[in-house]
Amino acid sequence: MATSGSRLDLIGFDPIHPSRRQFLKAIGLGGAAAGLGGLGAASWRAAAQGVFAAGSGPAYAAWDEWDQGSGPMTLVRAAILSANPHNSQPWRFRISTSAIDMFVVAGRNMGNMDPYRREQHIGLGASLENLLIAATAKGYDPRLIVLPDAGDATLVAHVDLNPGTVSSLELYRAIPKRHTHRAPFDTTRTLPQSTLSALDQEVADIRGAAIVWVTSAIAMRQVGQLIVEAAQAIAADREQSVDSFRWWRDSWSDIQDYKDGMTIDAAGLSPLVTALGKILPPQSREQNDQAWIQQTRDNNVKTAAAFGIVVVRDATDNAQRIAGGRLYQRLHLAAVNRGLAMQPLNQITERIDREQLLGLNPRFTHAAADLMPETGWQPLMSFRVGFPTVTALPSPRRRAEAVLL
Repeated sequence: MATSGSRLDLIGFDPIHPSRRQFLKAIGLGGAAAGLGGLGAASWRAAAQGVFAAGSGPAYAAWDEWDQGSGPMTLVRAAILSANPHNSQPWRFRISTSAIDMFVVAGRNMGNMDPYRREQHIGLGASLENLLIAATAKGYDPRLIVLPDAGDATLVAHVDLNPGTVSSLELYRAIPKRHTHRAPFDTTRTLPQSTLSALDQEVADIRGAAIVWVTSAIAMRQVGQLIVEAAQAIAADREQSVDSFRWWRDSWSDIQDYKDGMTIDAAGLSPLVTALGKILPPQSREQNDQAWIQQTRDNNVKTAAAFGIVVVRDATDNAQRIAGGRLYQRLHLAAVNRGLAMQPLNQITERIDREQLLGLNPRFTHAAADLMPETGWQPLMSFRVGFPTVTALPSPRRRAEAVLL
């Protein structure tokens, strides 16, 4: 779920107040190249890279179709718009008139970024929560069974769709409005404790997971520093870096073809930097990592109004991971209805799993344990919350028809 950076090297360039000379130089049109030929080439690349078509095309059709049709298919249309790691969309669905089965697509994973498939199952839980909310909004009484078949590890959940009454309409209407916000949050606004308490109530009925809020200045600095240091450790770990970068969709054609992954449009950059990032040649993986670290340190961490940590009793248990994903998704939808924005920042837990896999010094494991309010709880995922400064753009999605068995 961690975001990646822009292709544009920002060193020495002010994206807010660029001079004409800076601008032309930044997009490769300085000096003689700034003639009609250079501008024509830039205009062609801008069109080819979707500079003027952000959030459009087949890769984004699922956001427009989310409430179309009737019956179980409508529930799948809602389910696929959930938060999920690196926009990997690790799900498939089998539908009948009275039930829906969710399956994991094992190959849709983040490799060494998620070696024990922690985040994969969190994403499945988030999708499942959207499905359940949609079911109640459409008049069903859904009955959920998580991991129903011990003999089939790919079967994540079974949902019986019994007749019921219409409810959860406010959460349902928030589904197409929920996007991950990676831009800076508004630091002039304070997040009231009463708002966090109201969010707690929204998820109080989800069993198997809980939420810990980090709001004091000292604790937030501690968590923020750990997030930045974990991001730096990921960038320095070639295997993690490579597996993360595999989900970066650099070209407009790749976005439309794959309909998944991370994009510069959803990276939370300014419109000017986003446009330049599309026009310029692609950055290397290493440059992308450095841009991501910079954005994590200077924007994401510094402007958070609070951090949240989803906790469970056993972070290795897939049922509890699914519960944690459900909790995060509902929390995010409830936050949208209160004018708030959220962004997962899972660098710490990504390094925890890496430490365990390689037998490394458990630095982040111990640091995260110190953040727990009492013994017996383990961190599952973390995120930031605050007031948005911009409208976040959607991520590409495979259409519901493409994820049916």
